[in-house]
Amino acid sequence: MDEHLVSGTKILVSEGNYFLLSITVAVLAVLISLVIFLFSRKSSRQSILLIGLSESGKTTLFTQLAYDSFASTVTSMKENEAPITLKNNKTLVLFDLPGFDRLRNQYWDKFKFRAKGIIFVVDSLNFMSNVHNVADLLYQFLCDSFVVSNRIPVLIACTKQDETRAKSAKVISSMLEKEFNTIRETRMGALDTTSGDDNSIQLLGNPDNPFKFGDLRNSIDFADCSCWKEQKNLDNIFSWINSIA
Repeated sequence: MDEHLVSGTKILVSEGNYFLLSITVAVLAVLISLVIFLFSRKSSRQSILLIGLSESGKTTLFTQLAYDSFASTVTSMKENEAPITLKNNKTLVLFDLPGFDRLRNQYWDKFKFRAKGIIFVVDSLNFMSNVHNVADLLYQFLCDSFVVSNRIPVLIACTKQDETRAKSAKVISSMLEKEFNTIRETRMGALDTTSGDDNSIQLLGNPDNPFKFGDLRNSIDFADCSCWKEQKNLDNIFSWINSIA
């Protein structure tokens, strides 16, 4: 045993106690580091990401949410960024990510780790002609491991509701669920050809039942909205952002 003098008193410390103390200190250091890491990751997720197909109306929605102004826009080649202040005076950062297919994934991979919430923008007026592409892209985002593991809430914003031929959020939700069933069937067929060993093929929901957004671990909401200055209606969008802040 070793002798140590503490406040005039000799304390005997065995080699076994030294080892136990070292292990305890090491474990505590790891736990503290893990807590700090998780807190920093969570606190860094203070952004709302606007995503979707190119020309779906993301940038128009962005300018309305961030600046309360209507502006003619062009296809974004880089992200747009602006802070938005909520009812509780909390500030989140709003990002409008490019929907152009050659840029979409690289910007998604760069910014997804900041997401506190995701707004997936759908052009309700031209939805019928783009339903397959919309469903494929949304399915891809909802399968992302970061979105799934962190249960990032998602809002599908159905824009251009000021147009008489626009499909409502209820109709779009129903049609996307049907498209997701088709996507799952295709992916299950691919799994059959690979003996189920391809981890890159992911299935959403319970494959034994028809797909429903309510079956997902993430909170998935739909909202009708309009950015047109004479008939602007973004109350549903702001309510959702405030609810997740």
